[in-house]
Amino acid sequence: MGDQNRFDEINVEKLNIVNENNDIKMTLFIQEKIPPLLMNGEDVLPGHRQNEPISGIMFYNGKGDECGGLIYGSEEDEDGNLYAGASLTFDEYEQDQVVQMQFTEHKGQSQYGFSIYDRPDQPLTEIIEEDKKIRESNLTEEEKNQKLNELFQGNATRAFMGKDSNGDVSVRLHDSKGQPRIRMVVDANDVPRMEFLNEVGEVTYSLPPQE
Repeated sequence: MGDQNRFDEINVEKLNIVNENNDIKMTLFIQEKIPPLLMNGEDVLPGHRQNEPISGIMFYNGKGDECGGLIYGSEEDEDGNLYAGASLTFDEYEQDQVVQMQFTEHKGQSQYGFSIYDRPDQPLTEIIEEDKKIRESNLTEEEKNQKLNELFQGNATRAFMGKDSNGDVSVRLHDSKGQPRIRMVVDANDVPRMEFLNEVGEVTYSLPPQE
């Protein structure tokens, strides 16, 4: 007699992988079944991703918080312009992604590569809550922007390696504020260069030397 727990093929719109306590460890989903952003057992960003043309896989840590995933998808607008993309991310504990591989294509231009990020020590749930309070406050726009900038300190792109939409293949290293400080590039014409930048983005040294 065959194994009754074996299936040659299953058609399903959403599949939850759970442990013996029924805790979700991984979810496979289609666009119409995109899971919420769960942290501490709650949807911390209602509506997040719900209108995006993506399917994929979400990962969950031992606490049950989303901790990264693989998403991919494409769509065309009414003029026939294509948008396509894919992203594989891994999140820091109680925070956002710190490692990402990504591809995007839009109107014939594409970009793809590998990025790493810094994140603050404060849990993402607390930052989201404080962000909402600031935006709903009676502060002036200038005061709101100042507080939001302070709130999101510690979030910074630290490195990128890949190909830009202009055809440059580059390695970029950033400082703790997210400012690019070293660029190694082979441009669309196969011309290489290396640049060192100061904290305001000015090139201070380059190879070959700038004229």
